[in-house]
Amino acid sequence: MQPVLEFIQRHERSYTYSVRAPHKSTVPREACYVDLGLTSLAACVFDAAQALSPNFPRAHISYQGVWMGEIEVSRLRACSEFIAQQLKAEYARRSVAESAVPAAAAG
Repeated sequence: MQPVLEFIQRHERSYTYSVRAPHKSTVPREACYVDLGLTSLAACVFDAAQALSPNFPRAHISYQGVWMGEIEVSRLRACSEFIAQQLKAEYARRSVAESAVPAAAAG
């Protein structure tokens, strides 16, 4: 079983993450851990990796409610700043792509 890491930006400089078991039903499982907030996404990524690394080699990742795939926990720990930048960039890319679809359909 691979845990699901959900990263959320709460405020401009406040990030949090939760850890939960994966689910196959339409009802999401409740988080088994939620931190109290960190000042950067990179710090969140690193903290989550530290917490999971002894027990889980891989994790599913979600950022701002968007599924981002799965990754090795050791990579989260070793490259937390890079992973944080990639999560933000992919989220922004998907947000722009989703907002462009209705405009293209209307024209």
